Amino acid sequence: MTNQNALDKIHALPRLNRGDTLAPVADLLHALHDPQRMLRVVHVAGTNGKGSVSTMISSVLCAAGHRVGLFTSPYINDFRERFRINDKPVSPAVFTRATHRVFEVMRRASYAKNLSQFDVITAIALLIFAEEDCDIVVLECGLGGRLDATNAITAPLVAVICNIGFDHTEILGDTITAITTEKCGIIKPETQTVICGPQDYPEATRTVESISARVGVHCVTVKNKYHIEECRLGALRFTYRDKSYTSALAAKYQVKNAVTALEALFALQMAGIRMSDEAISVGLARAFIPGRLELASLVPNILLDGAHNPDGMRALRESIEALAPRFERLFCVVGMLEDKAPEKALEEFFSSPILSKKTAGILTVAPDSPRACPPERLAALLKEKTKAPVVPCPKITDVFDRIIFQMHSDDLMLCFGSLYMMGELREAIRTRYSK
Repeated sequence: MTNQNALDKIHALPRLNRGDTLAPVADLLHALHDPQRMLRVVHVAGTNGKGSVSTMISSVLCAAGHRVGLFTSPYINDFRERFRINDKPVSPAVFTRATHRVFEVMRRASYAKNLSQFDVITAIALLIFAEEDCDIVVLECGLGGRLDATNAITAPLVAVICNIGFDHTEILGDTITAITTEKCGIIKPETQTVICGPQDYPEATRTVESISARVGVHCVTVKNKYHIEECRLGALRFTYRDKSYTSALAAKYQVKNAVTALEALFALQMAGIRMSDEAISVGLARAFIPGRLELASLVPNILLDGAHNPDGMRALRESIEALAPRFERLFCVVGMLEDKAPEKALEEFFSSPILSKKTAGILTVAPDSPRACPPERLAALLKEKTKAPVVPCPKITDVFDRIIFQMHSDDLMLCFGSLYMMGELREAIRTRYSK
């Protein structure tokens, strides 16, 4: 099996297939000799921020000298980015070998017909991390928690519930309480600590605390007791628990993710996982994720952000408002998926009087996904929400030719929406500009 064969087999699987049970995933893992039982896990769920929190935790554990597996989604440029060991994607050989073994096990199994893409990808990840002797694994949920394929693991050392918002409501429920309850399905009686990150909705906090108490697991509710010292392009400095920290994930909203990650790390220390205060500071400063308010170019100024739902878009708006004194005009490139409530999400961003005044032009594009919202439909939605010129652009890489010639040195280009378009944008920027 080649690397491309492995990808083709995965992509041929259905996106959603299993129904209200984890049994097919458990059967697959059992046939693989239960690799999840060999792993110590930090399990991270939530609507917004779970990728950032997972990456921060992993980065610190790497700085502390551990061999760390990190499973996240989606990827930006290469599928193997989803399976990282010590912050590097696994090799094509490791990925192909694990994928071949998983599909060999599935070949004659009756449960295989009920497995989805994410089920199989999760099994591949757990197999890789077990075979590569990872000391600890940071596992990001895909969708939900209770029925997410990652929840087929045994009890995690620490379970983290990041900020809960409205996303995938057709599957998880249409209230914050219902969505939070699904996410809290990752909390198991043997889990040592639950970390409840800062929440936009009080009912989410109450639900996490209630379920933790019912299961009998200690819950740490993270308060907004931090102080942002500096938030600028490329750097965030803040104080938490009387200590100063720096994060390369520089959006204003990242401070909530950072303090959530810190509390998870403190809980891991209590659980006996070795790490120094210096490792925590160094690891947090090193943590990086492409497409999260990423400063992709300084000349011209280009930011990339994968905010893709109403709550994420509100957080992005607040970050750009904080940066507004540093730029004269704003040019936007927007691409979204149909199933991410694009109208509500765009309303959150363009309701800002500050940004409406600064926005000089908007191009709409289609992310690389069959679920992409057509640029023409996105443009029509935007024309109802802003007075700035809005133009659909059929090819993502054409946005630079259409915008750059209009920009002055003190202007900003912000590309935001689906993470599915970030890979193409990053590659185009890399070939044209340098930081």
